[in-house]
Amino acid sequence: MTPCLRFTSGAILKVDGRGLNAGFELIQQLNIRTPPDVRALLEKGGAGLTTGRQLPGMASRLVAELQVVNVERLLNSCGVSAEKVSAIGQRGPVYGREFWKQTGAALTIGDPAILAEATGVTVIDHFEQRDVVKGGSARGIDVLPMWLLLTKAVDSYSARPTVVVRLDQAIELFYLPARRKNRHVPALAYRNIGPGFALLQQLQDLCTHKYDQNQTLAADLSKLMQSLDASEVSTDSPDQLQHLVASITDQLPDLLASSVTLNQAMEAYWAEHIYRQILEHFPTTPEFAEIVILGRGARREMLVKRLAEKFEGIPLSTEVSRGWISGATGASFAAIFAAMHIDQVSGNLPDLTGATAARVLGRITPGNAANWRGLLTQMEVASHQTLPLRDAV
Repeated sequence: MTPCLRFTSGAILKVDGRGLNAGFELIQQLNIRTPPDVRALLEKGGAGLTTGRQLPGMASRLVAELQVVNVERLLNSCGVSAEKVSAIGQRGPVYGREFWKQTGAALTIGDPAILAEATGVTVIDHFEQRDVVKGGSARGIDVLPMWLLLTKAVDSYSARPTVVVRLDQAIELFYLPARRKNRHVPALAYRNIGPGFALLQQLQDLCTHKYDQNQTLAADLSKLMQSLDASEVSTDSPDQLQHLVASITDQLPDLLASSVTLNQAMEAYWAEHIYRQILEHFPTTPEFAEIVILGRGARREMLVKRLAEKFEGIPLSTEVSRGWISGATGASFAAIFAAMHIDQVSGNLPDLTGATAARVLGRITPGNAANWRGLLTQMEVASHQTLPLRDAV
């Protein structure tokens, strides 16, 4: 379960196998739109939560109630009873990354006790927090569940890597090598290459006309963004983002002639920037098996077309072409984090997050007695499984 400002997303995953050999199949997905009053509360509370001046109690309760409704509808829509569900992974939206760094406490909107009490199913949440208290940033933490969702454990040594582009508020790149049975985690890679829709939204508010001109300013925008080191701008820093917006409006005012002009130039820049960053930072041999586009960028047809042209000859898919609704991948990652916790598999990669050690991620809120006993049995079985030597150490 993953709420955002616009809706609460839910997904049911079928798990085949255990640990790093497990296969995950998305069998049902559902979004529930966030009511206007709850959305307003989240939007207004963001700044206060970031500095730790407000407690998210009201928002947590309201979001948890939405999640309860989503779980009930998901189960009813696919004919699965709650007794067959091992656990619920609950996640986000998260405010206050700076607050995390200062206090070691994660402020995650959503109350696991409400969800566990209403459904009878054990809830596992706070995945980022364990990485943060070990000195990590939690950035790039999705790379491991993404690898488990998008790859299958195989015996072949000829399987090729997959590259994922997630374009939402930020632009994130993931390098996912092939997954081989009974082997430790290979060298997964992650890069945040700057703001995406977070920048576009602020610039769009400054446009003179919404539907006016049709100019080609992509080349100028690309040069300007390189000179401003836009790849280093964090969407978690309002000051950095606002400085970037001010520099663009000052040095490239024609970009804001119309919303059409801005969107066309931005999509062209995104495609070129993503292409250049992938070639610069990810291994190009063996050749990529596939490039997958996730997030709001997957619904930009021209952007997807531009990327397909740049990576000619490499299969390209999007969450749309895979039949995934917006938000389904985030909900799937929460479910996979929960499954990893049950199997006692470390969920963070210290080389990527900066944590001092790998840890099993998550906090447990028990469901009813029957569910809790079943979950403890699964965790007991997992604790006796033989681990590869490198993982055991």
